[in-house]
Amino acid sequence: MEGGRIRLQSDDGNLELEILEETVVNGVNYILVTDAPEGEDGTCYVMKDISAPEDEEADYVFAEGDEAESVMDVFAKMLEGEDITIER
Repeated sequence: MEGGRIRLQSDDGNLELEILEETVVNGVNYILVTDAPEGEDGTCYVMKDISAPEDEEADYVFAEGDEAESVMDVFAKMLEGEDITIER
């Protein structure tokens, strides 16, 4: 993670996402990311940190299902009043 962005590496190449917010739920670190440049509409994703406490770098995966929905609710409440609208 660097400067509000996170780079993901896959077999298809690199994907760079903008970090909108961070939170901790039940001891797990989550970030809310988007694929859109600032000021443009895009898709939001919830990612969770699965790295061990002793790891130097965070290891994020996409949260799924009920976990993603409940954490998205937390982010929606955190972003109330901001210039960000989360639609589902």
